[in-house]
Amino acid sequence: MTREIVKQDVELLALLPEDSEAKKLLAKHIDATVRKIVEDEDQRTRDHAGSCLAIGFLGVSAGLLAVSVSRGGAWWWLSVPAVIIGLLGAFGLGQDAVPRRRDARGRPL
Repeated sequence: MTREIVKQDVELLALLPEDSEAKKLLAKHIDATVRKIVEDEDQRTRDHAGSCLAIGFLGVSAGLLAVSVSRGGAWWWLSVPAVIIGLLGAFGLGQDAVPRRRDARGRPL
């Protein structure tokens, strides 16, 4: 999204007159925004191991729910751990799949 805004700002910059104060200000703003984008992208990472583990939790949850629905009867109790495991998987995926700044151990800052 930010790159699209920068692209629009560059197009606007080309339309402004050369001796305009606004053109100088917009050029400085574009420069600062591009620097921020580049620096931020270098520092933001995903935790791939955590993402895979979270997807595994979601798969186990889906499997337990499928068994509880297909077997019926007293098997409905499997839905309790399935919901808990599914919530853990969803929370873990939200934490690890989103690019974030992380410390040396991989924990989100």
